[in-house]
Amino acid sequence: MAQTKKQRAMAVKFGTTPKTRLTGEAIMRILCKNTGNLVGYLYQWDNGDVQPAWLDGAKVMVRYEPMIEAA
Repeated sequence: MAQTKKQRAMAVKFGTTPKTRLTGEAIMRILCKNTGNLVGYLYQWDNGDVQPAWLDGAKVMVRYEPMIEAA
């Protein structure tokens, strides 16, 4: 499906690419600064976009921690 001019403009405005997202990988855990609880994951998509995935709604006071890779 082709993108309209408006859709391309919105993609540029929000720092996303106009390419379709097909696959994503969690690259960081998002933790609450106050409690240390996991509140979401930060994903990087195959087109280069980065997007948070919140477990229970977006949070403001957070910190990011790299994912621990299995050996």
